[in-house]
Amino acid sequence: MKLLSWNCRGLLGAPAVRSLLDVQRRYNPDALFLSETHLNEARAEDLMRKMKMDHRLVAPCLDGRKSGLLLVWKKEVRIYSRTITLEFIDVSVEEPDGQMWRLMGIYGEPSWEHKDRTYRHLRDLHAQSSLPWAVIGDFNEILYSSEKDGGAPRHQMRLQAFQDALSDCSLEDIGYEGDRFTWFRGGLRERLDRAVSNAAWLQLHPYAGLCSLEMGKSDHRPILLNTEHLAGVAESQPRRKMKFEERWLAEESVEEIVKTAWQKAVHRGLCPTARDKLNSVHQELHAWDRRVLKGPRARLRKAQKELEALM
Repeated sequence: MKLLSWNCRGLLGAPAVRSLLDVQRRYNPDALFLSETHLNEARAEDLMRKMKMDHRLVAPCLDGRKSGLLLVWKKEVRIYSRTITLEFIDVSVEEPDGQMWRLMGIYGEPSWEHKDRTYRHLRDLHAQSSLPWAVIGDFNEILYSSEKDGGAPRHQMRLQAFQDALSDCSLEDIGYEGDRFTWFRGGLRERLDRAVSNAAWLQLHPYAGLCSLEMGKSDHRPILLNTEHLAGVAESQPRRKMKFEERWLAEESVEEIVKTAWQKAVHRGLCPTARDKLNSVHQELHAWDRRVLKGPRARLRKAQKELEALM
């Protein structure tokens, strides 16, 4: 399944609609989640027909100037409505084999004063179901200070609030390919748009990946979540046996090694998937094993052999 998410910043004008249709033609998503559409029910219906999609769910714009959410999808995709508010559209998705998972398209509160409402929604929905779960959209917040370029740095309290909300919901950033920053205005660049999921969703879709696409008429980039994004890559690469050494647990420094490796993976230029982070931790552990644990013993054995040769 391919799901495109985009904060369009208004779809009332013909240029914005043309830009959306162009992105749709290029990437052919099975479903699209659009935020800040500025559309009422009638205009959302008209747009769905222009896109030649078959079904829709709408959180209509109330004042004609801001807000408005729209989820559209093809008839081949089985999506069932759960909850619709002005901030999110929550649905269930049924796979061809009958497996069910949850999808939430989100538009986060833009102001810090009301940000807690977004996080409260996430926590409430998390408590309602244990299904595999993915959340995608414009969160209107960054997760790490490295996701902002220009302007005053974001206060750590705000970053921590977002991190805590995801942690409380067992949600992990899926990562991305492409440009790090999804929102641009003047000299400011930030990563506001992303997809997160729980471990059960990643197990259900082990080849999932997210691409940050090129800019259009909006000041936000579209992002494309594809549950089969890495399938071809995985099939073309030989499998490597990954082995965790139990003896590492006896070392006092192993916890610090794991934490450091995980953070290094998070702050790389291309934000990695959860699997990439685990692989990075695994590689770091083996490098540490060779350098710190095995290295001195190997040098000692070599010295012993050299000493024996001299005797």
